[in-house]
Amino acid sequence: MLPDPYPVRPWTCPCRGEVSLPGSKSLTNRALVLAAIGRGPVLLKNALFSRDSRLLVDNLDRLGFPVEADEERETIRIEGMEGRIPVARAELEVGNAGTAARFLTALVCLHSAGHYRIDGDMEMRERPMKGLIEALERAGARFRFHERPYHFPLSVSTAGLQGGDWRVEAAASSQMFSALMMVAPHARDPVAIRASRARPAFVRMTEMLMRRFGAEIDGSPERGYRILPAGEMRPSPECLPIEPDATAASYFMALPKTTGGSLLIRGLEEGMLQGDTAFAGVLSDLGMVRQTVPQGWKIHWNETPGGGPRTFSFETFSDTFLTLAAVAPLFPWPLTLSGIGHTRFQESDRIAAMAEGLRLAGARVDTQEDRMTIHPWKRDEKRDEGCSVLINTYKDHRVAMSFAVAGSFDRYGDGRPWLSLADPACCGKTFPGFFSRLEELYLNAHDEKSK
Repeated sequence: MLPDPYPVRPWTCPCRGEVSLPGSKSLTNRALVLAAIGRGPVLLKNALFSRDSRLLVDNLDRLGFPVEADEERETIRIEGMEGRIPVARAELEVGNAGTAARFLTALVCLHSAGHYRIDGDMEMRERPMKGLIEALERAGARFRFHERPYHFPLSVSTAGLQGGDWRVEAAASSQMFSALMMVAPHARDPVAIRASRARPAFVRMTEMLMRRFGAEIDGSPERGYRILPAGEMRPSPECLPIEPDATAASYFMALPKTTGGSLLIRGLEEGMLQGDTAFAGVLSDLGMVRQTVPQGWKIHWNETPGGGPRTFSFETFSDTFLTLAAVAPLFPWPLTLSGIGHTRFQESDRIAAMAEGLRLAGARVDTQEDRMTIHPWKRDEKRDEGCSVLINTYKDHRVAMSFAVAGSFDRYGDGRPWLSLADPACCGKTFPGFFSRLEELYLNAHDEKSK
């Protein structure tokens, strides 16, 4: 069990070695839904086992889908029911998992006469659902809200989904668009679906995965899609490998910036489905060097390129902005991270959470509704010897992992910890083994130094 608060150990020697990543949360949860409403058995390999994915597996089991999960082998086998929801009445619990919440809300609406109650954690009760619910209501579902309109807890009575023109307001989360796309092949008639202000990277991921399952889908995130009723939806082959999580990779891309040295991140390659691989391009502009080898990507950092203040848009891969924000004070000029306004409504208000932590750590931070600017630490700055920064993670896994990378920087030059994390166990949402992987790398580097 991790201590709480968790003191992050600064590295006193360069990073070295390699790290393996868990499977992508985004792909694991999309593949589970598509397999459930496809035909026949599908085996997911390198599947993610975290709180979010376990919640989805548990709820699919409650809905009557045959699911067999093997955490040791990192596989999940699920039997597709061709768009049929086996159980007509169920209570579903989605925790604070946005993908599970949105995907399951759309999924149950395929039942011709179902009644379902869905609830989540207190944090999930605050997260946006309105655009998805309104689209499902227009397609034939009826919702009843137990506390606040368009929020959990809610009940839904279902009658199957009508086809036709579907519109969804997806500015708050592209997961709403993806949820509708995945169930559209089982509507009664062809579906023409469009979303306003959806972030295209995750929508494109959903599209490409649907194609692997045999869906007849044509269009683009920007223009919308036409989706025909399903024939036989199943992947070919029936064993589907899940890519390593590209968002999790962002922490290890940034780690050599704080520690020096180099690191092999296993399993990464060009042409992955996940849009968060675009983060590598941002870091490359800032001095990261990426070498593609058969095992993955080998990362090291050069001296920071010359120039002045930089601005980067994270509109299409916003889960990674926290990683750069956490290490931004190490750069010699201000960095502005834009296109992140929607992250105020995710697991936490991520702009506020990162700004608070960075200010506690002594950085100057300017924020606006959809952006933040982080200024460099002063070169001669030394905090009081007894001072330690305690980061409130707000139960947000990405806040915790990002500041763990920042805390790996040897700020005092003598290995003294200067940063601690409240509630480090929140990383179990998507990366339960994060701190053990970080510790293994630390020990590997420092054991080598002691030889």
